[in-house]
Amino acid sequence: MRGRDLAVAALIAAMYAALVAALPMISFLLWQVRIADALLMLSTVLGWPAVVGVTLGCFIGNLTAPWGSTALILIDATMGSLANFVASYIAYKVAYRRGVAYKLAAAAIEVGVISVIVGSYLKYLLLWAFNVDLPLTLSILGVLPGSFIAIGVLGTALAIALEKRVT
Repeated sequence: MRGRDLAVAALIAAMYAALVAALPMISFLLWQVRIADALLMLSTVLGWPAVVGVTLGCFIGNLTAPWGSTALILIDATMGSLANFVASYIAYKVAYRRGVAYKLAAAAIEVGVISVIVGSYLKYLLLWAFNVDLPLTLSILGVLPGSFIAIGVLGTALAIALEKRVT
């Protein structure tokens, strides 16, 4: 990565981690609106540095998770980072520097990827940390509305507004 790209990745990682740490009450557990996830859509405007930034930022931010166990926190940090990487990389490939229709498609893909991956492992974190046993579908559907708000609404608006300034 070039120096500028590295700086952009570091800035996005810092913003993501700071938003997660500053808003823990809406960044974790089943019903969450992780505002930091709006930054995933930056991959459609800023490309690879944004993919790297949201991946690293998620790992760092998830180290503040309320799971009460280092092992569970590391599972959350690793799996959440993987979810962010997959979602933002696909969005980057689908919509990088493309029009609004591609951004909307990328947002829908990101919402789906995040909901399925995070919802799938969140079921087990809730069981292991709090002895709450939810059906897998409920866990996935619990993540979906917040992901739609953060990525589909806020993230898409951010990407469209930023693209007008960058290009």
